[in-house]
Amino acid sequence: MSKIKQIMAATLAMAAMAESGGMFAPGLVGGYHEDPYEGETAEERKRRYHKMYGDNSQQHEFIIKGERIEAKDRKTAMKIYALRHPETKKRKK
Repeated sequence: MSKIKQIMAATLAMAAMAESGGMFAPGLVGGYHEDPYEGETAEERKRRYHKMYGDNSQQHEFIIKGERIEAKDRKTAMKIYALRHPETKKRKK
């Protein structure tokens, strides 16, 4: 078997495995993302942030259209809100 045919066969085998879901973790395929901190209380979130950032945490709480978002500044909080609510984006003509 020539080198090109070997590479082609290996590529087809990898593509078949990827389509069956054998190569990737279930959360990475299909664009579905499950939030691991969904049921977390405010106290647990504070402890987690303190563990990650230490005493000088730059996280602040912002309320944007009734939703509480923690970010380092208001601009970042607005970006997080926009990512969570893509239906509010207006199309430019």
